[in-house]
Amino acid sequence: MTYVSYCDGNGRTGRLLVNLELMKEGYPPIDIKFTDRIAYYNAFDEYHVKHNLSAMENLFAGYINARLDMYLDMLQD
Repeated sequence: MTYVSYCDGNGRTGRLLVNLELMKEGYPPIDIKFTDRIAYYNAFDEYHVKHNLSAMENLFAGYINARLDMYLDMLQD
C-alpha cells in the first residue's frame, strides 16, 4: 500500500476524528507518536488487506491506557 502525504493535513484530520470518536464514547484523547508511525501504518495495512482491526485496537488501547495512567499519577501527586 502506498501512503500519500497531502499538504492539507489529511493525517491530522484523521487523528482529530479518531479523538472525537474516542471522546464521544468517554475515552481520553490520544496522541499518536511519530515514533509509532510504522506500527500505525501497519495497522492500516492489516485492516486494508485482512479486514483485521486488532492491530489498530491494540495500538489505541495502549495509548488510552498510558493516558489514563498519566491521569491517575496526577491524582496521586
